[in-house]
Amino acid sequence: MALNNFSTDQIVVTVNGREITDWGDSDSPITDAPIDQRSNLRRGMGGNAIRLDRKNPGRSVTLNLNPGSPDSAYMQALFNSYANISFSATVIGTLENAIGTEGVITNDGASNRGGTTISDDQFLMEFNAWTGLKGGE
Repeated sequence: MALNNFSTDQIVVTVNGREITDWGDSDSPITDAPIDQRSNLRRGMGGNAIRLDRKNPGRSVTLNLNPGSPDSAYMQALFNSYANISFSATVIGTLENAIGTEGVITNDGASNRGGTTISDDQFLMEFNAWTGLKGGE
C-alpha cells in the first residue's frame, strides 16, 4: 500500500473552469455529501419490500476559502450573478475524482470579522448531476 497524500496542494479543484487554490484554515476546506439517498427500501407489513432507486441523488459541496482572496471574490461574483456551476476535483496521488454539473451556489456561509478571529469565506453548492470515483491503486 502506498502512502497517499490528501493535502490541498495535491487536490485540483475547479469551479466553472477556474482552478481554486486559496483555501481557508478550516479543518476541511472541501467537503461533499449526498443530497438525497441513492436507494430507499420500503418494507410492507406482509414481509415483502420494494426498492426505490433515485436516478441521481445529487450532491452538495462546501468550499472554505481564504477571506479577501481572488478565489473568494470569484465565487462571490458567481453567487451574485446566479450563475450555473460546474465543479471538478481530482486527488493527484490516488486519482480519486468527482465531477458535478447542473449546479448552483445555494448560499454563502456566516461571516465573522472585526474580532480576535476571522472566519473563512464559505460557499455552498448543490449539483443535480454528479459522478464520483473513490479509491486508488
